[in-house]
Amino acid sequence: MNPDLVEAIGRLRREQVIADPPAETLLRVARAELVSVELELRTLLYAGVLLIVSGAGLFLKENHDRLGPVAIATLLGAAAAACLVYAARRLPAFTWQAAASDHLGADYVLLLGVLLFGADLGYLEAQLHLFGRGWPYHLLLLAGVAFVLAYRFDSRSVLSLALTSFAAWRGVSVSLTLAARGGATAPVIRWNAIGCGVLFLAGAAASVRWRRKAHFEGVYATLGLVLVLGALVSGAWMSSSRWLARVGQQPDRVWMLWELALLGVSAAVVLLAYRLRRPLDFSLGVLGAYLGILRLVWEIGVGRGASFMLVVAVTSAAVIAFLVRAQRRMKEAS
Repeated sequence: MNPDLVEAIGRLRREQVIADPPAETLLRVARAELVSVELELRTLLYAGVLLIVSGAGLFLKENHDRLGPVAIATLLGAAAAACLVYAARRLPAFTWQAAASDHLGADYVLLLGVLLFGADLGYLEAQLHLFGRGWPYHLLLLAGVAFVLAYRFDSRSVLSLALTSFAAWRGVSVSLTLAARGGATAPVIRWNAIGCGVLFLAGAAASVRWRRKAHFEGVYATLGLVLVLGALVSGAWMSSSRWLARVGQQPDRVWMLWELALLGVSAAVVLLAYRLRRPLDFSLGVLGAYLGILRLVWEIGVGRGASFMLVVAVTSAAVIAFLVRAQRRMKEAS
C-alpha cells in the first residue's frame, strides 16, 4: 500500500479532477487490492506454446512410420494455417505504431502457427530435400516469413523468432561450407555473429529513427547485444589454434585483442543502458565485463583449478548483488 498515492488520488477525487469510477480503480491499485497478472499470463501462454510444439514433435516422431510423410506434412500445415487464420481474425489491423489488442492469447497463437510452419518446413526439407545441399536455406525462409508476420501483426515474439532463425541460418551455412573445405569454423562463425549483431543493432536504430515499429527496438537491440557480446566473450576465451598460426597471428596473444574489445564494448553498454534505464541490456553489459575480467584473472594465474572456482563463486555473488542494487536504483530513478 502506498499512503501518499492514496491521499493524492483522494484529493484529486474530491476536487473532481478524476471521476469516481477511474478514481476507485486507481485507489484499489494504490491499496494493493488490485494487481496485474499480465506477466504471469504471458509466461503461462508462452510455456503452453512450447509444450504444444514439443508434444507435436513427440507425437510425430512416435507415429512417423504409421502416418507417413504426406499425412504428417498435411497435419502440420493445416495446424499452422488454422493458427494463422485465428490470429488474423483476432489481432488488430496493420499500423507502423504499437497496435493495441484486446486478445492476449492471439499473439501466442500466432507464434504457435509460425513455429508449426517452421516444423513443417523442416520436416519437408528432411524428407524431400527441397534445397539439396543448401538445406539451411529453409531457416532463411522461416526467418523471412516470421519477419513479415511480425510486422503485419505487431508481434515481438515472432520478431524474435525471425531474428534468431536468421542468425541460425548464417551460423549453420558457414559451418557446413567451412567443414566441407576442412577449414576452422569457430573464427568465421564468431565474425558472422558479430555481423548479425551489428545488423540487428542497426535495425534497432532505424526503427526509432524512422518511427517504423519503434517499440521493436528493444528486441533488435537485445538480440544484437547477445550476439556481439557472446562473440567477443568467445574470442577472449579462445585457445590457440592452427587457423591463427596459419594466418600469421600469434595464437597465444590474439585473445588480448578480443579481451580489449570485450571490455570496451561492455563498458559502453553498461553506461548507455544505465543512462537509458534498460535493466536487461545493463545486465548483459555487466555479464560481458565480468567474463572478460575472469579471463584476465585466469591468465595472470590468480586462480587455477579449485582456487579459480572459489574466485568465480565469490565474484559471482558480488556481481549478482551489484546487479540487484543497480536495477533497484534504475527503477527508482525512472
